[in-house]
Amino acid sequence: MSEHAMLTTDPLHAQPRVWGEAAQIAPDLFMYPAFVNTYALKTPAGLLVVDPGFTHAAGAMHDAVRGWSDARLHTAVYTHGHVDHAFGLRAFLKGGETPEIIAQENCLPRFRRYAMTHGWNARINQRQFSLPEPNFPRHFDWPTLTFRDALSQRLGTLEVEYRAARGETDDALWVWVPQHRYLFTGDLIIWQAPNCGNPQKVQRYPAEWADALETMAGLDAEYAFPGHGLVIKGGAAVRTVLTDTARYLRFIIDQVLELMNQGCTPEQIFHAVEPDVELSTRPYLQANYDHPKFIVRNLLRLWGGWWNGNAADLLPESHEAQAGEIAELAGGVGALIARGRARLDAGDSKRAAHLAEWATRAAPANLDAQRLKRDVYARRLAEEPALMAQGIYRAAMNDARRALGEATESTIGLVMGHRSERPG
Repeated sequence: MSEHAMLTTDPLHAQPRVWGEAAQIAPDLFMYPAFVNTYALKTPAGLLVVDPGFTHAAGAMHDAVRGWSDARLHTAVYTHGHVDHAFGLRAFLKGGETPEIIAQENCLPRFRRYAMTHGWNARINQRQFSLPEPNFPRHFDWPTLTFRDALSQRLGTLEVEYRAARGETDDALWVWVPQHRYLFTGDLIIWQAPNCGNPQKVQRYPAEWADALETMAGLDAEYAFPGHGLVIKGGAAVRTVLTDTARYLRFIIDQVLELMNQGCTPEQIFHAVEPDVELSTRPYLQANYDHPKFIVRNLLRLWGGWWNGNAADLLPESHEAQAGEIAELAGGVGALIARGRARLDAGDSKRAAHLAEWATRAAPANLDAQRLKRDVYARRLAEEPALMAQGIYRAAMNDARRALGEATESTIGLVMGHRSERPG
């Protein structure tokens, strides 16, 4: 079998990618890479499909798998309940197949929460991925078999092991097939810096994420099949990616804990903690999706609550009222706008953003204030490589454009199954 473009034996020098040709990529193992990786494994009992993917890609994924094998679908696995992993079974189920659907037990309350907060999640998706309108699925293919910590399944002569692991979600799991030495990591490996700080999503678990990576590193896997990105072949290469990713997280975790225990404020900790410089250069640890500073925030939320350390923010006035006070102190909204322009022209977009927010919140009808906001967030967008931050900056820029009667900018993110403007 020739080496597939979605497979690497040298992750330290690989070129990351999340799109590729659907094909058999290892013995008895088919891969459908379309931003999210869907895998189908031939077993004596039928196919085992790991992460069936998106709702909108269900038909194409089904056709690709069926073009490779006509064996019945015995089991489908959700490595976690996110929309890009657990919503693509429709075409199989409509075709009359009745697979076992395996997930960690917290997938059930996750789906119930998704149904309860559909509108909220649709708007997060719109803002996070710069979609033209709110978008979130309403239909769920519910797991038929769940477990808490571990589950073993025998498919004919083949044993499959499932292990729970909190990380990006509280319902994450990874899959180990010892006979083949196949390891399916789900989103514990994504060929990006770990996505465990997303500012618009519920709690994530960096320490438990590192624990899972270290456990997997001890398995002597020959192949690692990640939730996104390149398949890794070779025991040493697999261990390197797993242990480097754990070390990346531990470096941030240890700094946060040390500073928390010294009594530093959340803002002091946020500004002080940085990722490991050397690890940050690895092709599989680039911060082009989530931002390491967001991991810091998530740890502070997990271990320290939501208060930011500023007593005035405990029971605060509205942002609009605060902005009005600042404008009055500055001598009017015009002074804020002029100062913001000066900061932006000097290359200080961070301070310019605060000035733009104060100006537009104090005087939302002021067109010069909205122009400043538009231009500030266009600059912040251009400067920021992390997709999670880009989405929020683009949304703020578009808010100003709407206020000015201008056309807004929309880009369909990778997560919706299209090639996007995302760098890297």
